[in-house]
Amino acid sequence: MSETIFKKQSQQIENAIYVVATPIGNLNDITLRALNILGSVDYVICEDTRIAGILLNNFEIIKKKLIVYNDHSDEIIRNKILSKLQDGNSLALISDAGTPLISDPGHKLINFLRQEKQKIICIPGPSALTASISVSGIACDNFLFLGFLPTSKIAKEKKLKNLPIEFSFIFFESSNRILETLKILKQNFVDRKICLARELTKIYEEIIIGKPEEILEILISNPQKIRGEFVVIVEKISKDLAKFNRDEVLEVIKILSQKNRSSKEIVIELVENFEINKKEAYSFVIEHQNTNSKK
Repeated sequence: MSETIFKKQSQQIENAIYVVATPIGNLNDITLRALNILGSVDYVICEDTRIAGILLNNFEIIKKKLIVYNDHSDEIIRNKILSKLQDGNSLALISDAGTPLISDPGHKLINFLRQEKQKIICIPGPSALTASISVSGIACDNFLFLGFLPTSKIAKEKKLKNLPIEFSFIFFESSNRILETLKILKQNFVDRKICLARELTKIYEEIIIGKPEEILEILISNPQKIRGEFVVIVEKISKDLAKFNRDEVLEVIKILSQKNRSSKEIVIELVENFEINKKEAYSFVIEHQNTNSKK
């Protein structure tokens, strides 16, 4: 099968490093161009030879020379790869799954090779980031990608609290920390819409939409769902042209106050992000201050 594909999609392989996206779960998501490149290059650079082997063997790409490049790789490995390119070889860089350089160590290698004037070619394809956005129904016309959050609860909460409200934000989370993270979201983003994507493109793929508290209850009630890695999307505060939600406004004031924003700065943000005038915004700020002064 693979030989037929290579003939149909044949292209001249250059003396370059190809950054190749691979499936995030379902192997049928591999692109024809990716198969052609992986079958034709002299070396494949991968994070783990076992995972790379499963992918390559599935498409009958056998006896391929592999070079390991991961979080522990150093300048010695980067120079080894550079030497292969300088000798006229072609190489493909893949990650364990998805598009390389999204939350993996590949950026150091690519930066190094670019500085050495080596040719770098993109072979686009699957990505957990874009796949989750496409099915979320959440506005991501402007968003922040955070990769994996800090493992410390304090550091994680601090990072999330300091994000701008006009951006949706997206991050990856592991199964052993997802409940803790949802509890933080429940405290700080109580009325924000959230998309939780798990097992994307696999048999048990699931997209859960709701507020943090709702999603937390679903996972606690169904522990079998707390498996694998998660993509979490938190919707931005959108400007509602018809009305605004009072609780949402007060929640935004709370978040901005925790960031030590002045009353004037808070009012400006409220006017920019809600259908609300300055007088109404100031009244909400005063209400928040009075409520907190009584505590």
